[in-house]
Amino acid sequence: MRRFKCRMLMIACVLAVPASALPRVVLDGNGPATFGMVFAPGAVPAGTSLAATDKSGAAIPLQVDVKARNRDGSLRHAVLTVPRTGTVQLVGGTPAQGAPVALSALPSDFDTEVTLDFGDRKLTVSARDLLAHGKPQTWLAGPLVSEWWIAGPFRDASGKSDPHLSARFGLRSYGPGRPLRIEVDVENTWTWAANPRSYQYAAEIRAHGKTVFSQDKIVQQSHTRWRQVFWWDEPAEASARYDIADFKAAHAIPNYNADRDAGLGALDRAYTGKKRGPMQTGIIYPAMPTTGQRPDIGPLPGWTVAWLLSMDSKASEMMLNAGDLGGSFPSHYRNEKTGRPASTEEFPKISTHYNFVGRGNGNLPLADFAGLPKPFTAEASHEPSLAFVPYLVTGDRYYLEEMQFWSQWNSWGTAPEYHGFAKGLIGWDQIRGQGWSLRTLAQSAWATPDADPMKATLLRQMKANAEWYDSAYTNNPQANIFHVALRASDNADSVAPWMDDYLTWASQYAVQLGFDEFRPFARWKGVAPVQRMTNPDYCYVMATKYYMKVMDRPHHFITNWADAYVANLPKDSREGPKVACGSDDMARMFKLHQAGEMMGDSNSPGGYPAQMQPALAAAVDAGVPGANEAWSKFKSRPVQPRGGVEPKWDIVPWSAR
Repeated sequence: MRRFKCRMLMIACVLAVPASALPRVVLDGNGPATFGMVFAPGAVPAGTSLAATDKSGAAIPLQVDVKARNRDGSLRHAVLTVPRTGTVQLVGGTPAQGAPVALSALPSDFDTEVTLDFGDRKLTVSARDLLAHGKPQTWLAGPLVSEWWIAGPFRDASGKSDPHLSARFGLRSYGPGRPLRIEVDVENTWTWAANPRSYQYAAEIRAHGKTVFSQDKIVQQSHTRWRQVFWWDEPAEASARYDIADFKAAHAIPNYNADRDAGLGALDRAYTGKKRGPMQTGIIYPAMPTTGQRPDIGPLPGWTVAWLLSMDSKASEMMLNAGDLGGSFPSHYRNEKTGRPASTEEFPKISTHYNFVGRGNGNLPLADFAGLPKPFTAEASHEPSLAFVPYLVTGDRYYLEEMQFWSQWNSWGTAPEYHGFAKGLIGWDQIRGQGWSLRTLAQSAWATPDADPMKATLLRQMKANAEWYDSAYTNNPQANIFHVALRASDNADSVAPWMDDYLTWASQYAVQLGFDEFRPFARWKGVAPVQRMTNPDYCYVMATKYYMKVMDRPHHFITNWADAYVANLPKDSREGPKVACGSDDMARMFKLHQAGEMMGDSNSPGGYPAQMQPALAAAVDAGVPGANEAWSKFKSRPVQPRGGVEPKWDIVPWSAR
């Protein structure tokens, strides 16, 4: 017989279920806690909800703000709130009941004022004034906590609003006399404001009669934003420690090899001493187009993977700070009419390409750097996933919008017809840019709340991109036999297999997130790494070359793997007997250290063989013929990375759990 445990406080009622059925979270800190949680499909079916107990089994009031559901109606992502820290075991049951915390719970003297001092003038904005003249948007609402958002422009001493600079206030109240968290976002993000420009100023934020933040010489370029979070009175800081298995069960993250060191030491050294305040980049590489191995490049950044593997507080700090500082890059375009991140559907002719910006006729206006340092450089081809996991675990609206900003901006760097106008296509970009853009788009579509107007746009963009890839490759009888993302019309005779592997992984990751429309392309794409490892006419040693020649003349693909093998040998080795694959002769031919070594720095934890691993795991997951053989061959290769594959690349097939 099922037993119920109830308590009268807020009428929290718990249905006793096995402790292993739903996630357990450990909350460190003091006071109430608000955190995000993802759920395995079907774990919380449609029509059911959640309650919570402590480690002794006693009921804890729990507020559940549902954000996203799976296609079957089961819970996917929610923002949860409990009145105190400690161990929280989620169970099936009824959440806390009662009237939501009302806006009247704000202190009677509540205000938060932001001042930007330019030397010759000052601009200010007041949360109290905005609340008096506007209607706030609700983000959280329940008996334990409510959160409202209000936005408006900065104004000068005469009351004139600035055309570019605005502020957004997030007010999270746990009730009268309870903690009040305040977030301030300072933005220079309007899409169509005339004469966009950079600014330099000193910033000060005052709340509850004191200065809570101040900094001189902040340089803010157009289409950027920065964020500060603080408490009205006593802080109620809390952080959550999860089990990585819960993220895997929800299909949210790749199947990282959890039985390994997280690699925190090197990340900590990279993080220490970096500038991490407003309009800085911290551990993120400030010039994204810069090549080379970096901690931010991968399916997820190295610091995020380190946190998932360790739940270490320093890794959490790195991850959340990087999520904040994604706003420092000029990829943030907000729709003046809706107040939301601008979408390609709203502006189908938008382009950030230099052939269009500043050219009039409905194009984006050219930004004026005003003699100040140029912006940090954003680029899809080296774009980290900065905000996805931070949003999942905090439920903070800032991180949600970061995903949305980047997901739209990624398709705009070309002529509108190439991004399919409203479709937001990404197939025009470098192959690696396609891979990371697809990852960001899929994460945004998966995590965006169902009630958010951008949800439908993101879902349509996922479908449109899947259709484009199927037309270009999956269902195209003229597609190349190598299954690489290159078309005969492209101006290249070679492909970088490691870039192509990013797209192979990303296409199957989209399937993992539930976007079945990508399943045909993911299976087609998975053939590429499998054939490079196993085709008898090729050689696995060459599977991770920096460049692989796939055309024998302009716009004409090589038609068989045997010819591809010869075309990818050194010029002075293309005639005569075939060199045995993996032999000493082949090692000498390619200047490798020993027989059987794969090209591309096999000894390195982040070399090209290491970067191939997610693609091979994806091929196994996609059910590509020969994928299991390719995976076994790869795992048994003679030369392995020193210390093992870098954690962010150490992704294994789901069948290997």
